[in-house]
Amino acid sequence: MAESTSSGIPEVQADAITNDSAARVQTVTGDRLPPPIIRVERSRCVGCGADPPDLICKQCKEDVLFCKKCARRAKHPHPLKAFRAKDDRIVQLRKHLTLSYYEHIVSCENEICMESCEGSRYTRIHFKMCQKRPRQLSDMITNGKVQFNAIGSTHCNTCGLFITCMFIHANTCQKSECNVEWCQEIRNTFDYGTKKIYVMTDEMKKKCEEVHIAEWKKVEDRKREMMIDDLLAISI
Repeated sequence: MAESTSSGIPEVQADAITNDSAARVQTVTGDRLPPPIIRVERSRCVGCGADPPDLICKQCKEDVLFCKKCARRAKHPHPLKAFRAKDDRIVQLRKHLTLSYYEHIVSCENEICMESCEGSRYTRIHFKMCQKRPRQLSDMITNGKVQFNAIGSTHCNTCGLFITCMFIHANTCQKSECNVEWCQEIRNTFDYGTKKIYVMTDEMKKKCEEVHIAEWKKVEDRKREMMIDDLLAISI
């Protein structure tokens, strides 16, 4: 189980896979490993990992969650309120949205795009330069599991999230030559078939789609405004 964090990066849980030859799946293109199944972690206390937490911060943009015991120790500077079922749904939605944004970012080539994409594309440069991330896909398959968040005792949460979304991207990518790092290698290593590896409830899927529709509408509005500005500049 991954450790809880207040970094704002959603934690993910991947079902174990093994490196044993007996676990490999025979396909028309050779032996491949069963793919990991990716789930967003449940809401937990950032101190001890208690599930569910008792309290949530009223002010922090990131989801700061505590059990009562850890809240007393933490002496958080902002007021806390009771963690309700509604809060849990909001926290889960934020995590799913973050994953969906990063899945888009890993492969986006749009000049004009969602603000969430344009503001976070630096993560692609970060991934190329980060010294804490695994250097190759095989580095992540250790002790029978795909380690998304850590290699040894040091890890980079940003790269862990980025790599997770590379797996999600590869699950649906149909390009014979994809520019996303590791995409082809992931597809060659794991037997995706028609299986969806990212687990999301219908409720979360619907809410994410609603948010994305609204964001893409903003993109179209921006494009329209830019086109009008260009036409006005020409007429002047």
